[in-house]
Amino acid sequence: AVPPAYTSQRCACCGHTAKENRLSQSKFRCQVCGYTANADVNGARNILAAGHAVLACGEMVQSGRPLKQEPTEMIQATA
Repeated sequence: AVPPAYTSQRCACCGHTAKENRLSQSKFRCQVCGYTANADVNGARNILAAGHAVLACGEMVQSGRPLKQEPTEMIQATA
């Protein structure tokens, strides 16, 4: 699970997190890069990105196993 804390205050474009980024309950505007969006959409983008990071690097990935597999005959030829 991805914790939702501060996802609606964090900019989905540049990552800047500040309470001031939330102009209202529904409006988001980044104080650093100027990105604007619906606050819920911005929060959802942050949660999606965090979820992708968990899937790519977290519990679901078997450590110690390369993602790119070379054909066995290629490995034997170079050894």
